Amino acid sequence: MSGHYGDLSKAQEEALAEFKAKADPLPDKPSSDDYYYLRLLRARKFNVKKAITHLHKHLEIRRKYGATTILQDWTPPEVLQKCFPGGFFGEDRDGHPVWYDSIGRLDFRGLHRSCQKDDVLKFKILHQVQGGLKLKEFSEMKGKHIETLTVVMDFEGLSLHKHYYWPGIEMVKEVLALGESSDPECVKQVFIVKAPPFFPMCYNVVKHILGEKTRQKMHILGSNWEEELQKYISPDQLPQAYGGTRCEPDPWCSDHLNPGCDVPPEYYLTNQTETEREEMDRVVVGRGGSHKVKIDVTDAGSTLKWEVVSCGYDIGFGVYLKTDRENGKTQKQEMHPLTRKDSHIVPEVGTCVCDTIGAYVVKFDNSYSWTRSKEVYYSIKLLPPSEKPLPPATPTPTFNTTEEDEFFDCEETELADPVVQILDTTSRDTVATVNSTEEF
Repeated sequence: MSGHYGDLSKAQEEALAEFKAKADPLPDKPSSDDYYYLRLLRARKFNVKKAITHLHKHLEIRRKYGATTILQDWTPPEVLQKCFPGGFFGEDRDGHPVWYDSIGRLDFRGLHRSCQKDDVLKFKILHQVQGGLKLKEFSEMKGKHIETLTVVMDFEGLSLHKHYYWPGIEMVKEVLALGESSDPECVKQVFIVKAPPFFPMCYNVVKHILGEKTRQKMHILGSNWEEELQKYISPDQLPQAYGGTRCEPDPWCSDHLNPGCDVPPEYYLTNQTETEREEMDRVVVGRGGSHKVKIDVTDAGSTLKWEVVSCGYDIGFGVYLKTDRENGKTQKQEMHPLTRKDSHIVPEVGTCVCDTIGAYVVKFDNSYSWTRSKEVYYSIKLLPPSEKPLPPATPTPTFNTTEEDEFFDCEETELADPVVQILDTTSRDTVATVNSTEEF
């Protein structure tokens, strides 16, 4: 049995019933119908436990990026609207909508230098929400349930000179991973056109991110790609740029598809922060070391806001909430994951809402660099509940409990601001092998 609605085995029906019982009480789902639940189950081969875990992750991502209201309360940065290629146009021969991705026209370096990574990820969540609405529109128009779309990925213009830029590649990998985690089983088929000879090398970089079912749906079309593509999409549903007859004299159908462009340098954010550098705090994080700042939050609903600029090299950055338990253990609640930030290229700017009163810790991490200290400028502000900015997406908190938590085991020193304190700065003098991914 296919596992689709109306074509279920007895075991699949039992799995669906068990899954519904566990999933129905969960809030913020985009849908609660059997079609949606079966998508999640098919993605995990009807393993209910794995499907529920997947659902929780899916809902965390939706909450993180505000998917429920994203169409109403978020405007993407102008650079993404202008330069990020892609869009919906037409339908395939089975009546499913078609999404176009012009990967070869994506300016990896320019986008990485002109917007926050979270904005790029949120932009893709916006596309997913729009895709859900497009599927609903097609279902109503066709009088049948349509839950998958066809994707055309255009690699014209892809070159090692232009696109071999590791921070940009990492960003694309995160976009792909986000799609696999947040919107399972929504792709019917993927057609790759105009792939360069070195495409297999590019594919090897990302294929481990893609699920087995996604990989099975991918079709690389050769030099006769126009003829092959028309077997699945009628010429009167294809833009002229893809061998069709639509949108003359505009081959790209630009009213529907954004062809993309190189990012103009005026969009670059390098060293642009709200706070002048002279007004920011400065710290040199020693090689193999870290620097921590404690913020005492006394009003629930306050907003922690930060700006970080590093000089010449990247730096690890994360935000945690410390809570003590009665048994003496320390609990860390992760508010912003500790990850390496290219803040020497684009300032790290962000916020998180502090719904819980307590001690929040901002950590600058250089433990991965055993030979190089990092100079960092930063501004950390605590805004009262009445002064909430529009925050970028912040992750759903996760928890880690340890007997002795080195993260918080440090002496406190008060700063001029009574709620912001330096905890400690640690470093190692031992020289070890340099992490090969430290500098891009």
